[in-house]
Amino acid sequence: MASKKEASISRGVFQDADCERPACDEMKAVLPESMAELEEMKKKYDRQKKVECPPGSAELGLGTWKLLHSMTAWYPDQPTSQQKGRMTNFFQTLADFYPCTYCAEDFQTNLEKSPVEAESRTDLCLWLCNQHNQVNQKLGKPLFDCNMKNLDERWRKSSASKCNK
Repeated sequence: MASKKEASISRGVFQDADCERPACDEMKAVLPESMAELEEMKKKYDRQKKVECPPGSAELGLGTWKLLHSMTAWYPDQPTSQQKGRMTNFFQTLADFYPCTYCAEDFQTNLEKSPVEAESRTDLCLWLCNQHNQVNQKLGKPLFDCNMKNLDERWRKSSASKCNK
């Protein structure tokens, strides 16, 4: 024979004969409606949920350039030989594994023509800016004026009030 608790569970929480309190009556009326509203909200959320897709070459490029320029902007003025080697390896590895095949091959070719210049922050920033301008030229985009004042303003410490909150 089932215990009283088991019988209550099998009939559902709100069918328990022992629940004679007014709060139980309110819950009997409100909870099913609330559960239905919750289920409807979940369905609506699932329909509106943004589906994330793998980035296309334009989105990937934009994010990559932001990362690379930010990295070079904060590269040491006088890097150690280990830092120079790591930065050079980083760019070579990026060229090997970049998710856009055409872009990766193009960057590999550019690295052969113009190897990474990691002797100082200035060298690296100007080298990357020139690499970026080569890509911009191929894509018919405007070129950036590659000088340290412009690069630092854009990537290291902007004087624009909206950037200094």
